[in-house]
Amino acid sequence: MVNILAYADDLVLLAPSWRALQQLLDKLQVKAGDIDMCCNSKKTVCMIFSPKCRSKTVTYRFPNFTINNEQLSFVNEFKYLGHIINNSQLDDADIYRERIILYRCNMLARRFYSRAVAVKLRLFKSFCLCFYDVALWNNFTAGSLYKFRSAYVKCIKDFLDTLSFIVLLLC
Repeated sequence: MVNILAYADDLVLLAPSWRALQQLLDKLQVKAGDIDMCCNSKKTVCMIFSPKCRSKTVTYRFPNFTINNEQLSFVNEFKYLGHIINNSQLDDADIYRERIILYRCNMLARRFYSRAVAVKLRLFKSFCLCFYDVALWNNFTAGSLYKFRSAYVKCIKDFLDTLSFIVLLLC
């Protein structure tokens, strides 16, 4: 069983019960104190994932977790290392985030319309085709993926139209 996911100074603690998570938080506080570190309770949040089988749900309300004698807040959605995680376990919010980022190609086409085609292609590849966490998507609605696909096609078409317009001007 994996209880701790760590990347640099970002930690995710996982536990099957309230008591187990509070014990992990207490151990974290002690071990962080041993190396002269502390946890920022303003940035630390809790998220509860319901079991897939509703009959296995024990309760919908839990006591507040504490660290450094401060209560932690509960959230339904959180951005961790650029990926949006929510307690519904759907990736729709993250797909929406990527779709909004994809529309940056319109801004690039407007701001850099007078630049060389090679510069525009480099900008387009860097800012519009970098799908950082697409490989993590595994639970989403068909509609959100369809909207992402449509945004991608529109972005490619708009960018290619801009490039073909420049090529026509040069001829």
